[in-house]
Amino acid sequence: MNSITRIIWLSLNLFFGAPLACLLFAWAACDMQVPLDIKDFTSTYLPIFNPIFDVPYVHINQLSDSIIAKLIFNAFLVAIFGFMHTLFAQEFVHNILSRFLFPKQALRTVYCMITSMTAFIIIGFWQHTHIQLWNFLPKTMNIYQQQRILLILYSIIFIPAWYVIIKFNPFEFCGVKQIFGQSENSKCPFSSVDKSENRTTGTPALITSGLFRLCRHPLYLFTILAWAITPVMSLDRLVFIIYICLYALIGIPVEERKLVQIFGQAYVNYQKHVPAIFPVSIIKTKQN
Repeated sequence: MNSITRIIWLSLNLFFGAPLACLLFAWAACDMQVPLDIKDFTSTYLPIFNPIFDVPYVHINQLSDSIIAKLIFNAFLVAIFGFMHTLFAQEFVHNILSRFLFPKQALRTVYCMITSMTAFIIIGFWQHTHIQLWNFLPKTMNIYQQQRILLILYSIIFIPAWYVIIKFNPFEFCGVKQIFGQSENSKCPFSSVDKSENRTTGTPALITSGLFRLCRHPLYLFTILAWAITPVMSLDRLVFIIYICLYALIGIPVEERKLVQIFGQAYVNYQKHVPAIFPVSIIKTKQN
């Protein structure tokens, strides 16, 4: 890729890639609502994006009288997200895309953009049940204050997940490093890491220490915990967490096929001794 092409892909990454996909985390953290601070910021400084954040996009009248129908429809939305998320992480899809459609350096950006689109399918078309299970925040707080508390709490619980992302180079995780890769004279301007510890690309290095001693996928673990440990819980948020857990049961085995191919018996042994997400067995073993 030449310099102009890299700049175009970087712009697409920043506006429609990983940063936008992160809104799904904030949306769920704020009890299935787009944070009003983000809406206000967008309205003031980036009004062109107002339609994107004006969610939900539709209210399906046929589902208005049936909570079960809403839950089934919402499960379908998460299934779309999970299917696309898993499909576009597969090597054969990467090969097809890089051969016929996109530069290889842009594949991670394309993946992040697809994740953003499917995340906004969930956010934009989610049919709310409006059933509140609990809310322990003071009633004197307005919605802005409540959302800030929820985001702060979520961010604190999510800190170990950030450790995982940083360990594997966040710029590589988001696809920025790849855009500036494959060229001796075009290094990523945001990263001084030449070789990040990477489990699936580059120089393979199976990491089983630190948080990876507790579970094989700590990013999933702390994302789920950050959503689940909250003073405000609606039925929508609860079922969303359940849907994500169900997706993980399907998506992780598919993802780990690639890891087994890369690391062989070492990863098979790792699977036998360390749980995928919830470290219940390890905690019980230590207690005994």
